Amino acid sequence: MKAAICGSALVWAWIPGICLAQPPTQEYVRDLQSSAPAVRQQAAKSLGKIGDATAVPALIAALEDSENGVRREAAKALGFIKDSLAVPSLLEVLSDSDTNVRLYAAYALGEIKDAKAGPALLQALRDPEWVVRDQAAWALREIRDPKLVESLVAKLQEKDADVAQVVWLLRNLEYTQTCDHLVALLKSADTTTRVRAVETIGEIGGADAVGPLVAALRDSDPDVRCCAIRALVKTGDKRVKEPLKELGRTEQDAAVREAVEKALVDMSPRKHLAAWWSFDDRNTEVAKDISNRGNHGEILGCMPVDGKVGAALRFSKGKYIEFGQPAGLPIGGKPFTVMAWVKSDAKNGVVIARGGAFCGYSLYIKDSVAKFGIHRLQEGPAYIAAGTEDVVGSWVHLAGVVAEDRVELYVNGKLAATTETPGYIPGNCGQGMEIGYDVSNSPAEIIDNFEGIIDEVKIYQTALSEEDIGEMANDEIPNDERNPNDE
Repeated sequence: MKAAICGSALVWAWIPGICLAQPPTQEYVRDLQSSAPAVRQQAAKSLGKIGDATAVPALIAALEDSENGVRREAAKALGFIKDSLAVPSLLEVLSDSDTNVRLYAAYALGEIKDAKAGPALLQALRDPEWVVRDQAAWALREIRDPKLVESLVAKLQEKDADVAQVVWLLRNLEYTQTCDHLVALLKSADTTTRVRAVETIGEIGGADAVGPLVAALRDSDPDVRCCAIRALVKTGDKRVKEPLKELGRTEQDAAVREAVEKALVDMSPRKHLAAWWSFDDRNTEVAKDISNRGNHGEILGCMPVDGKVGAALRFSKGKYIEFGQPAGLPIGGKPFTVMAWVKSDAKNGVVIARGGAFCGYSLYIKDSVAKFGIHRLQEGPAYIAAGTEDVVGSWVHLAGVVAEDRVELYVNGKLAATTETPGYIPGNCGQGMEIGYDVSNSPAEIIDNFEGIIDEVKIYQTALSEEDIGEMANDEIPNDERNPNDE
């Protein structure tokens, strides 16, 4: 009999309209009048879960309850139900004495998404508690009213403005005229305001940011100029290089000059530079890596001569540079670029090579044309990108690139050949690296000594683009006019 009664109770619990498991909305509405705070709090919580809009008036009334927990659960429930009828009362609750009540009032307004809540939520961005400010910012993001942009931008003028929060909101509102409002702040007499405007333009301005930021390079305050420099780097627009170089030539403030130098490096492939042998010190024993990464080599018989840029080394039979296995130049499973200026006197010669027939790479000249090749696996073929023009007898800039699915050869900054590959070189080769010769068996075709002059050998730990290589091939300037920041 007991089992039958239990089974019957379960059946009745599932019959529509019979709520043994879940009392009806009106029962919870009545509970909101209970003298017990815990009952009122649970009633508000349950009404939120039910989501019945008929409970909204009762929940609005509960926002004035004497107990913090009841007001909190009522605000949360109104957020679940999302009825705009609750907006005026929720706006009042944004100034409630309890942090959690204010928090859930902001949450509910964000869920309802009524534009009328915008001004009050903007005020809530000044709330003393971070959690409330954060929730108000989220609600403003959900409302997405473009009319809020001007007021948000104006907040950057407030002494205690949460700049990161304003930037986050402006970015998420995605209003096309935002930059125009920010540009107006660049005329402010207050330096802090101008700095904030520049930072914000750099964060959200997109293509429209470049012009105002370049103009800010002429600001009277060095802090604003430094901020504009950093913001211009974030745009990734290569058009800003010339204005930065011009500023570097005329700037009197040391901090600004330092910021320009760093910016030009950050905007160039220089940040990926793994090794650089310029030979400008005319050393006859050590090929010093001037990238300060310690990849020095032993010069074996090469003599210094005038080069394409500064000094260079002359190579011939039996005369080359040995590096062994430089730990700072890994090639396994990653992209890289090798390059050099060369002036060859012979039809065949290795410019730089590492490894052998098991795996490795070689940048070389064979039958008077430039080539770049890799060997990935012992049992696999060599993958060679071969040029077509005669490069013997005059200065030529050569570059070889290993990308994930190809090798590329560049001659004087232009793509000369591409060969598809199954992937990167899988591992670091056991054989050493040389400039001007290949001591071991070749990873490509030849091991011949280079006969002629080699200058400005560089290795980058990335697959440089044609634009990057073209700039380096065309921007090299001679001897004492040289400036590493032009890289």
